[in-house]
Amino acid sequence: MVAGEIYSWMIATVSADASRCATTAGYFEVGFSRLKENAMELEFREQFIWTSSAVKVSVDFWADEAVETYWIDSVQACPCAK
Repeated sequence: MVAGEIYSWMIATVSADASRCATTAGYFEVGFSRLKENAMELEFREQFIWTSSAVKVSVDFWADEAVETYWIDSVQACPCAK
């Protein structure tokens, strides 16, 4: 982002119950459908790392953008599940 530009962001806290898992962290993706004033809707995904407690995630958007919807897209499988 450029200093002085107006933008917004989406912040969420994601918690994971890994009590039955051998690992304490892993990757997950959040999918977004983004609206923009003068452009087509756009679907994209951002990758984050979860930990056994909670993790705060955020994504920046320009002032003319908004999140239409979001979802947990994929979660890395636990190695003990194989």
